[in-house]
Amino acid sequence: MQNLPRVSHEHHDRLLLYVDQLNSLADRLSSDSLDTTRLIEGLPELRELHDGLTNMLIPHMEAVEAAVYPTLERLLADRQTTAPMAREHVEIRRLVGAIGEFAEHPQAHADRGAVLALRRVLLRLYALLKAHLSEEELYIPILEDNLTPAQEAALARALDHVAAERL
Repeated sequence: MQNLPRVSHEHHDRLLLYVDQLNSLADRLSSDSLDTTRLIEGLPELRELHDGLTNMLIPHMEAVEAAVYPTLERLLADRQTTAPMAREHVEIRRLVGAIGEFAEHPQAHADRGAVLALRRVLLRLYALLKAHLSEEELYIPILEDNLTPAQEAALARALDHVAAERL
């Protein structure tokens, strides 16, 4: 039987590697001159980061939206408790898309203003994900306290299924 807290923590630990990479790349793009060569030098890492976010983060969000959020809403009497988190998912997708745009079309973004804009996107996504993943962790005790072991295991399988396909 799968353990929901363990599966959730494992997923978040993997995702936090990408979150930290967002901050690290943003730091490297920081300079007084905002030299565009830093963007070109960071392009392979930016593309790798975008691939990771697309292949790990987005499927995680889809699994959470499909399995966790409806369960929480049912348990919490449909109070729209997860609505703010769902709105954050929309913003996360937008920011990941913006990173993809930079990664796929660097020539269109090879000026100082574009480098600054990319840095803002990276930092915004970093901050949003740090808070978002922490908030997701707060839902685990609610689920544990209100689900049967079989329901909890089913939810853990739904979350883990996506990660297993990506490994």
